[in-house]
Amino acid sequence: MFLRRRISIAIDPCICTVQSWLRRVRITLRGVALRIQGTVFMSAETATAVDFQKKFKYHHGNLREALLAAALDILATDGIDGLSLRSLARATGVTQAAPYSHFRDKDELLAAVAETGFQRLALSMAEAATGAKGAQEKIEKLACAYARFAVDNKPLFGIMFGRELADIKRFPTLAMTAGKSYALISAALAQKAAATGEDARFLTVAVWSLCHGLTTLIVEEKLSPAQIGAADLDTLVKRTLGVLAPQLG
Repeated sequence: MFLRRRISIAIDPCICTVQSWLRRVRITLRGVALRIQGTVFMSAETATAVDFQKKFKYHHGNLREALLAAALDILATDGIDGLSLRSLARATGVTQAAPYSHFRDKDELLAAVAETGFQRLALSMAEAATGAKGAQEKIEKLACAYARFAVDNKPLFGIMFGRELADIKRFPTLAMTAGKSYALISAALAQKAAATGEDARFLTVAVWSLCHGLTTLIVEEKLSPAQIGAADLDTLVKRTLGVLAPQLG
């Protein structure tokens, strides 16, 4: 009995020591397991994010171009009131924050949309005037293309010349692009003005003012071809420009 007690007294501390050691081992192993699990989870999460980015890039290509295309669609169907960075995110299937990586706010978005509009306008005018003979025919073709573009893209035309972008100097590339259509008219009149000694600057202002003013009246539905007996839009534009025919010939 005495011997058993002595053995128990001698062994118990060892058992406690072993149990304590095993407990520390279990805690250590649990910590290692958690770290391994966390690493695996993070690796899987990272891989998923990379895969998503690859798929996203594949589907959208250039996100900025996709956003602008969506903006033009929304503008055509819902008008400027329906256009926002949030609506672009929904339309393109990206996060709400994604559009902000390309446009800081709605004004910057509108500037980009307007710039796209001016690029398309200038291209339409240049294509329409191809093959024209003489300043008058060229100006007529340029003006008709200008008016047709505006009528076919009323919401876009409204942004291009709207009050939202009145301070166009805030957007240098927009200001430069906006001048392309004016430059086409100026170039069409330059040779004629040089031959006659007229001031091309004032002649260009006169033609552009007539062209833009007439187009704005048509777009805002304050004037129509039928109101003054014109058969169609082109006829209205050409007959109105006819007032300046002596200066354009």
